[in-house]
Amino acid sequence: MLKTIAILLVGISLESFGNVMLSKGMKQVGEVTSFSLSSLFGVFLKGITNIYVIAGVTLDALFFACLLIALSWAEVTVVLPLTAFGYITTALVAKFVLNEDVTMLRWAGTFFIVVGCVLVGKSGTH
Repeated sequence: MLKTIAILLVGISLESFGNVMLSKGMKQVGEVTSFSLSSLFGVFLKGITNIYVIAGVTLDALFFACLLIALSWAEVTVVLPLTAFGYITTALVAKFVLNEDVTMLRWAGTFFIVVGCVLVGKSGTH
């Protein structure tokens, strides 16, 4: 179980920074304002050339690799609830890297999501 937790901690860290990089990159790319093929293709082209989007996708892919490793070692009902801690780390990274305003209400909501996921994960144990 310790190696599962260790690989998930690495993965969750990668995911948190990946999500923040994706957010930063997409803010630079610009809003999706139209769902026409030409407009979406333009956003896609801008996205695949933005260093933050590229970094975010790469970090999230590495998280996914860590998730696959963890799933090879433990049951999905153990692994997935543990990934809920990524909500906390992502909020922290967003607060300190992107200077996002994470209000007490957002922290409370994040806390309840994590607690709920842990409870679901624990409900299947003996």
